[in-house]
Amino acid sequence: MILMLLSLLSPAEAGSAPYMWGVGPTINTIVYPGSHPLSFPSETRDEETNKTLLDKTKGDMGIGAHGVLYMGKTQRVGSHAWYSFGAGGFRSTNLTLEYDFAGTDQGGVAILGGFGAGVGHQRWQTNDVGEIKMATYMGRAQGTVTYRTRRQAYEIGTYFLLTLPGKQMWNPSGEAEEEQVKGGVYPTLGLEATVYFGDFKAPTSKKKKKKKKKKK
Repeated sequence: MILMLLSLLSPAEAGSAPYMWGVGPTINTIVYPGSHPLSFPSETRDEETNKTLLDKTKGDMGIGAHGVLYMGKTQRVGSHAWYSFGAGGFRSTNLTLEYDFAGTDQGGVAILGGFGAGVGHQRWQTNDVGEIKMATYMGRAQGTVTYRTRRQAYEIGTYFLLTLPGKQMWNPSGEAEEEQVKGGVYPTLGLEATVYFGDFKAPTSKKKKKKKKKKK
């Protein structure tokens, strides 16, 4: 699925091979805020103490897949699909499309930076208290360091997700009906690691080949 999405974004002409490409497993975790999210909607708080009734997430892990298509050594399009889970009954599914366009490359080590956007769904559930769930829209910024061999690449980086809630539904424990609520602050800063499998051997230019033939 990820490679199909990337092929639609690739500027390469039909029938031509990509400059480089790869797809593989990825893992990530939230570093900030330490208790995710920064705040829930006001309807989820105790009226007397104004404290959040739901448990925030103090530990999480995201697992999924990441695919990239290169247009050059420091330009590529990519797609993430991942599922996150953690304390506080936290569950989240996400899909983003990204473009890395600025960086350096030397000796198979590349430093890249870029941005992206995506959609998802997340929820928190605390026993005997209730559940909140929502559709999400995300803006993403990322910076990575990648080491490439001919067939594999190893990447570690940091990312920032500005997560905007769509329709949020709050279901207090014991209530038969959900109510739509607004508010909540959900940005995250995290760390991510990916191992790619594919073709990371940059193609040799025709000009270089011609020069070699002339020398002979």
